[in-house]
Amino acid sequence: MDVRRELSNINKHLARHQNVAGLTVVWYEFIPLGSASVNSVYDDVYDEGIRGTGGKKYSDGVVLPVLLATEQEDERRAIADGRNPLQTMNLFIDMKSMVDVGLQEPWEYRNHLNDMFVYDGRYYNVSSYKVRGAIKDEVFVLVSGYETEVEEELVNDPGPEELGVDAYPWPTTLPNLG
Repeated sequence: MDVRRELSNINKHLARHQNVAGLTVVWYEFIPLGSASVNSVYDDVYDEGIRGTGGKKYSDGVVLPVLLATEQEDERRAIADGRNPLQTMNLFIDMKSMVDVGLQEPWEYRNHLNDMFVYDGRYYNVSSYKVRGAIKDEVFVLVSGYETEVEEELVNDPGPEELGVDAYPWPTTLPNLG
């Protein structure tokens, strides 16, 4: 068995499935802590940006093809007592797509535990990042995330860039079939 050929066949079939499914997310890589001029800086106790120094920063978003995206709606109801129902999300992503869009070291989970992604207009923080299926290289990544309210959770942080309706990767008009 030639592992290079096996991995090539796996990637070919994953790419064909992704082309049919057409699911994508916009992925934002967290810029690690460091100097205030370039990197993220935030309060150690309150986990929010320090006013005037920039807070948590993210790289520009990249459109990342995913093989499967599942949403789990919060089953509790929104009530006047202040409960804010939030979704959780699971993604199945092939490693080749992550490398192709330019994510930094996608095979290393520690680098991506503070990343964010957007699906269907909702922002999610990465809560779990599992690299699986090593043949010659890693084959796929399982990502779990929980919905976050950017304007409420990223106090004093620039956060990820705003997405307009025209920033989504799908067409803005229906095809002419006639």
